[in-house]
Amino acid sequence: MLAVGAIAFVYTVVMAGGTLTIPLYVLWASQFGFGSLTTVVVFIAYVVGVVGTLLVAGSLSDAVGRRPVLALSLALTALSTVGFALADGLTVLLISRVLSGVATGLITATATSAIAELVRGRRTAAVLSTAANVGGLSLGVVAAGVLAQCVTAPTHTVFWCYLATCAVAGVVWLVIPETADKTAGRSVRWQPRIRRPVLPDGASRVRSFVASGVLVAASSGVNGFFSSLAPAFLRDDLGVSNFAVIGVGVGTLFISALLAQTVTPAALVRRDIGTALLAVGMIVIEAALWTHSAPLFIVGTVSAGAAVGTLFRHGLSVTDALCDPGNRAELTATYFLFLYSGLVGPVLVLGLADQAVGTRASSTMLAALVVSTALVGLVLGRRTESTSTPDTFSRPSTHRTPVEENHE
Repeated sequence: MLAVGAIAFVYTVVMAGGTLTIPLYVLWASQFGFGSLTTVVVFIAYVVGVVGTLLVAGSLSDAVGRRPVLALSLALTALSTVGFALADGLTVLLISRVLSGVATGLITATATSAIAELVRGRRTAAVLSTAANVGGLSLGVVAAGVLAQCVTAPTHTVFWCYLATCAVAGVVWLVIPETADKTAGRSVRWQPRIRRPVLPDGASRVRSFVASGVLVAASSGVNGFFSSLAPAFLRDDLGVSNFAVIGVGVGTLFISALLAQTVTPAALVRRDIGTALLAVGMIVIEAALWTHSAPLFIVGTVSAGAAVGTLFRHGLSVTDALCDPGNRAELTATYFLFLYSGLVGPVLVLGLADQAVGTRASSTMLAALVVSTALVGLVLGRRTESTSTPDTFSRPSTHRTPVEENHE
């Protein structure tokens, strides 16, 4: 349990770095003179770092081991943090955001795989992994908001404080053992090249995996909104100027997602429930923005966050059920590729539309895009169920049934 806790702690710390910047965008926009579209570009730089790393190095830990990749991720997180603390312009912000994305791309598949290799039971492993992932996201944005409200020079002080946390995580890393199967995945030498995303074997397995990927990509559109432009929307449309309140408001999404993953009974972790919560959440958030209602915004955020957590946990469980020991990190990386790719399109549309037609119309477009994408994933998942036979998932070992038995 000590090893699992150590991996989860390092995972949480690195993920927190991905959202630490969210409440500070409005300050940087004022200091460096950029608007909503540039804010989106800075956020997308992070996504580019994540996606590029998943494509090039998603299977790295299968070849060289989990422990070295965890250390590399933590080191890059610390380097990006120094960049943020010393940033004197947009260029440094972009470089630091890319480095932060690379660190996230390295740790998502690696830490998730390491936890699955140490914890007995797919459900428990999925809950622990998602709790560390989303728990880190929520801690990052809330802590940054509270610190930004309480300290002087928040765009510097927040990151120096976080760097100290990274140092603690470095000490914790020392107790992490190597968990990768030394015979299954490390017989082939890893080479840095762009790898085609892998899919599980079998048409029905592919449909099940892709359905989960499309749904998590849809929920990522919500994450993207809250991770880039939500602070500006809270300030400009809802009149919220307190950084701590902004941090908690945005963090509510991630906290709700975390609770959905860790508290919700397994029988309720289903595609249809997640999609329904997503649709309701987006509709209520839209109503809040049109009526300038902060309470409505919180209600919609809770619903959308529960949807994000439900769909993420379901998809991660499906992915784990379809993994072979030798390609666990590689298939997990493909799943996270769906997740982070889903951030780019909706957020870019939101940034462009916000400048062209305004906040209300652009947010409505985002809601429509997110919900329609989720419906595509839901239909694809239903098709998988209708075309499956009892033997569809009868592959030996880990490939019995990918969670549909329990969750659908």
